[in-house]
Amino acid sequence: MTATPVLAADTAPDSSAPRHLGLRAVLIIAALLEGFDAASSVPTLFGDMSEIPGPGFGGFLIKAHIAAHAPLALAVLVFAAIGRVRYAIIALAVIAFMTWLNFMPSVVRHGLELRGTGAFESPVRMIAFPLMAACAIALAARNQRLRLATALASIPTFYSLLGVIIFAIGVSIYGF
Repeated sequence: MTATPVLAADTAPDSSAPRHLGLRAVLIIAALLEGFDAASSVPTLFGDMSEIPGPGFGGFLIKAHIAAHAPLALAVLVFAAIGRVRYAIIALAVIAFMTWLNFMPSVVRHGLELRGTGAFESPVRMIAFPLMAACAIALAARNQRLRLATALASIPTFYSLLGVIIFAIGVSIYGF
């Protein structure tokens, strides 16, 4: 008798990888955007620490976000490139959680801003995005509805990009 090797679920070759080319492309684009955002904030860790508010737990959360952002963006990029869509979704959703934690010291200190554009943006960033990230992690962990999980995990990234684009249009129209 010949014994056939049994591969664990995590080490089995992903035969559905060609099916997920669109998801992989979205995740790679999101990873590149997050990587660019992470690269722009890394100098804060090596510069003047007075820019980071407080030496307490709030300062720790902000420093943890800055330190973990680049490795997580790299993880999303690598996992998406090699076809591990589930892991890329989870890493991207963790970035959304870390971003939420990054805003928490400001929310605790100043409360939710519910005037002007903050009336829309604050509930989205503080309530909707963490819930979307949790749903994306749950779906990816179960290997179910990966398209929905990809959308839920990548919406915070593309929402931030939309904000930058709107700001750039405003500056180009009205000046700085």
